Amino acid sequence: AIIPEYQGKNAGAVVLSFAYKLVENMNTVLYLDCWAGNEKLKQFYLRNEMSYIGDFQEEGYFISVFTYNHPQKG
Repeated sequence: AIIPEYQGKNAGAVVLSFAYKLVENMNTVLYLDCWAGNEKLKQFYLRNEMSYIGDFQEEGYFISVFTYNHPQKG
């Protein structure tokens, strides 16, 4: 989570960019989830190159799962 005073100032995108570089260097896939009712965060993930996988039931609530598949090198 990004603390409120840094929200809307590109901090979340910077954090995601760092995570993307890590998974690219590790040649792996990034998965992130959030409460399915958090439309603001879901739209943020989609605007930042993440792909929606689906909603999944947890104990008493649903989560939305997203992934980032880095571009293949070479």
